[in-house]
Amino acid sequence: MNYRKKAILMVVALFCLNIAMLAQAVSLKMNNVSVKEAMTQLKNKSGYSFVYKVGDLDTKKIVSVKAKQLNEAIDQILYGQDVVYEVKGKNIVVQKGQRQNTSKDTKKRKITGVVNDANGEPIIGATIKEKGTANGTASDLDAKFSLEVSSGAVLEISYIGYQTQEVKVGDRTSLSVTLAENQQILDEVVVVGYGTTSRKNLTTSIATVKTEKISKAATSNISGMLLGRAAGLQATVSSPQPGGGINISIRGGGTPIYVVDGVVMPSGSFEVGTGSTSLPSSVNRAGLAGLNPNDIESIEILKDASAAIYGIGAADGVILVTTKKGKEGKPTIVYEGSYSIQKHYPYLEVLSGPELMNMVNVFSKENYLYDKGQYPYGNTAYDDKWTPIFTPTQIANAPTTDWLDKVLKTGAVTNHNLTISGGSEKFKYYLGVNYYKEDATVHNSDMERYSLRTNITSQLTNFLKLTTIVNLNQNNYTNSTVGGDVGNLGDQGAGALFGAIFYPSYLPIYDAEGKYNVFSRTPNPVSMHDINDKSEQSGYYMNFSLDVDIIKNMLSAKVLYGLNKENTSRDSYIPSDVYYALQRKSRGNLGYGKRQQSTLEGTLTFQHKFGELLDMNLMAGMGRYLDSGDGSDISYENANDHIQGSSVGMADGPFYPTSYKYKNEKRSQFVRGNFDLLGRYVVSASLRRDGTDKFFPSKKYALFPSVSLAWKMNEESFIKNISWINMLKLRASYGETGSDNLGTTLYGIVTTTREDVQFNNNSVTYIPYILSGANYEDVTWQKTVMKNIGLDFSVLRDRIWGSVDVFRNDVTHLLGTAPTELLGMHGTRPINGGHYKRTGVDVSLNSLNLQTHDFKWTSQITMSHYNAVWIERMPNYDYQKYQKRKNEPMNAFYYYKTTGIINVDKSNMPESQRSLGPAACMPGYPIVEDKNGDGIIDVNDSYMDNTLPKLYFGFGNTFTWKNFDLDIFMYGQLGVKKWNDAYGNSIDVGGLSRGVDAHNVGIYSYNIWNTQTNTNGRFPGIAISKSVALPENLGFDYTRENASYIRVRNITLGYNLGPKELSVFKGYIRGIRVFVDFQNPLTFTKYKGYDPEINTSSSNLTGGQYPQMRVYSIGAKLTF
Repeated sequence: MNYRKKAILMVVALFCLNIAMLAQAVSLKMNNVSVKEAMTQLKNKSGYSFVYKVGDLDTKKIVSVKAKQLNEAIDQILYGQDVVYEVKGKNIVVQKGQRQNTSKDTKKRKITGVVNDANGEPIIGATIKEKGTANGTASDLDAKFSLEVSSGAVLEISYIGYQTQEVKVGDRTSLSVTLAENQQILDEVVVVGYGTTSRKNLTTSIATVKTEKISKAATSNISGMLLGRAAGLQATVSSPQPGGGINISIRGGGTPIYVVDGVVMPSGSFEVGTGSTSLPSSVNRAGLAGLNPNDIESIEILKDASAAIYGIGAADGVILVTTKKGKEGKPTIVYEGSYSIQKHYPYLEVLSGPELMNMVNVFSKENYLYDKGQYPYGNTAYDDKWTPIFTPTQIANAPTTDWLDKVLKTGAVTNHNLTISGGSEKFKYYLGVNYYKEDATVHNSDMERYSLRTNITSQLTNFLKLTTIVNLNQNNYTNSTVGGDVGNLGDQGAGALFGAIFYPSYLPIYDAEGKYNVFSRTPNPVSMHDINDKSEQSGYYMNFSLDVDIIKNMLSAKVLYGLNKENTSRDSYIPSDVYYALQRKSRGNLGYGKRQQSTLEGTLTFQHKFGELLDMNLMAGMGRYLDSGDGSDISYENANDHIQGSSVGMADGPFYPTSYKYKNEKRSQFVRGNFDLLGRYVVSASLRRDGTDKFFPSKKYALFPSVSLAWKMNEESFIKNISWINMLKLRASYGETGSDNLGTTLYGIVTTTREDVQFNNNSVTYIPYILSGANYEDVTWQKTVMKNIGLDFSVLRDRIWGSVDVFRNDVTHLLGTAPTELLGMHGTRPINGGHYKRTGVDVSLNSLNLQTHDFKWTSQITMSHYNAVWIERMPNYDYQKYQKRKNEPMNAFYYYKTTGIINVDKSNMPESQRSLGPAACMPGYPIVEDKNGDGIIDVNDSYMDNTLPKLYFGFGNTFTWKNFDLDIFMYGQLGVKKWNDAYGNSIDVGGLSRGVDAHNVGIYSYNIWNTQTNTNGRFPGIAISKSVALPENLGFDYTRENASYIRVRNITLGYNLGPKELSVFKGYIRGIRVFVDFQNPLTFTKYKGYDPEINTSSSNLTGGQYPQMRVYSIGAKLTF
């Protein structure tokens, strides 16, 4: 009974409310105006808008209105039209009056019509299609169309920049269709710190990357999806190994922080070292390795003051990752699987056995002539006493071992994804399962990942909502022995790939006894396959958030708890048959580590709209963040080769154990307010207070404010009526963030000396303690001030849209170290000091180039440029003579320019060359340019290059035709130079002159100057190995070259089958997509080194880095 009473009261209340709305006073008087004009006047007077389907209402009909109540005005405007209406909020929903259709005629009949916009302008080329069929046409030059359709047909009318409209034909033979402009771009939801906003109300510089159409077939981590995708984001591959690292930088800063579903996560991978074994394994993997790229919905990049709300660590920007969640509807099961083949890019081509022997003979003789002072290196004639290192017979019969072929191979990737999602209004769920296996292009290099992710949203009551996210992962790696040396061991600790280009090609893999051949001090590349080095990483991530709706649509609260825990272990073992680091003995290392981050936050949000004057959103919150970890490892020697790995107890020793432990805490309070004034002006401000236990109490807390403004110029009367401008918004922002990245402690720590001290005939033992460092109470936060001016635009009916941003970031009070007083107890101390700035421009441009009945072509362009210069160096900085005191690029490189090679008779040698000494005046030595023409080569003749590219860019095109889609995306850098390590591995004349101890070199060695075979060589001859250093130890430029490149990242071709084509399955299979993808198929560059993108330097060796790969994938996606 009580239930019935409540229901009746509710119905009565709603009815009274509706009557009250209809009885609202409104004064409206118009004579002989169109229905459309009457509707507009009513909206201006009362705020009520008409909502109706085109064709249901004759808006050109002439009416007269004289009304004082809302319902009277509506009735008079709609008088004589076969419609009914209902007032819903501020909308007057008009619908066609129901008519009974008794026609049984199923024959086709001709329909004619015209398509206009809201201003009555004709729309040429609009697509008119009979729904559910391929039957369609387009409007002509007069915006008219003609189409034969079935009885009861529904027409779909669409055009670029307008909302698609469905019209029921009914009994009509002619139609007049009015299309409304599409506000999708303006209304796009953008994730910001602690909330969301619409693109049209955004006041800061935030780039969004939608991952839906990015190929993930052979992508092992989310960073791989960011290459070239966002303006202002510099992303380059640092290592193509399985799970390989991606260098991520926002506007030239350091490593940004990552926030996944509201929780800050570690940005770097979690690895265990190899202890004292010093394996040459260049493990360089990306962070967030437990996240499956297929589970990612979108990625937002916060580039300016928008990052300030995150306080500590946000000085280098913030990357927000939003994962997929369930949606209301019946269960959807999606399986997507792919198989890929990997082919490494061409590596450095080295000399064959006979070629190397000939080359060694040439430079052995050059060395003989130089050392003996014989012509052309001296005035004495050649004495004909030089003996070739290799005889003609040896050269003719020399074998060739292809060492690179023994190290490199064809790789493969298997990727399987299964997702189940769906739900109701009160319960939504998402489940994602992934298996990823990569057997890469270098021997002993692979990765295997199992991951599971769930996202469950439960509407517990009408005011309580609980969201639970759980992610589990297990990653297993075999670590390849690539890269340069570890621990500055030089060639005795080189990796397999360096050894493959270093080992003489005439040397067999095995000696006469079947043991691995060893050349010089370098490990045999093939023997390194016997090294066992495996890592295991497991982790779980939990995110619980409770949303409380205190006052519906006005006041809400949220409590969030996030926990990320990772465990990692590494088992490394070198058998005794592997000659490594000048040793033939077994050794290994067993290590483990764990790290944990927890987040506890509470926020309170108030939002309210004060009519058309102000739309306000206020948020306040506080948080507590813990970061802890520990680990240990033990290195051992002389173990049993038959057991290998984890055999610490079986080893004879010695043993070398180490361990570590840390814990940090941060507490924060933050507030933010957003104010939309008059629908034209948006103001946003935030303030965060962070406290960390890294600083002394007086410096523990810091405030980080931000303010940003946006002017929606398209809402102004002087622009509003310009039809081709859909959106024009001017933005400006200012924000401050900080960093506590000390790299050391500010507190003096008392430690032991690890040595006992005995007294009184050794009857008393003391353990001495010393103070390792002092208390540095004056050190405080590093500060970054971010300023940005931007323009967002959308024009030509949203066919072209994008943004342009200009920024300046000033970094002051840098945290670093400086030398102490000469007689100080400690050599250095932590300090604040220095100031540098980063300035630049970001441009993002999107376009809908062409759209017809069956075809659509869209494009995306991102471009960014930045520079970083010193305003003031750190205190006590030791300036070099060639360095500027102010405005010096932070990435400056100084060198001497060469203009040629001194020829045999020295006729081309300038007089200034003599200032470098006799050794620099020998034939085959580089000619150094006398920049200032004073006749002396010194530091004043040096040049400076900025090693930063002048432009980062990404460029993509997507084509769809009927059921086919083609996506082509490329990215790259322009205006950058770098060292060519392939030259460095080819032109070592000193190494070639060592006779039987000469190592192999690359084919660029044929360009080395010498007196016997190449007096026009590009690279210096034997004289370069005999000379002393140039002034101030600066280098030459002859191995530095243009490293600009354009890389085609993905070419993806797909074919889609929808419900119509799959009707035979009766809805059990709702969609099938088959695709092929080509990753890194083409690279356009003049750079002749290993790869223009990958950094090839590793410790004091060059070369040997992991090779870039081409990947060819085929896959399918099934939706059930």
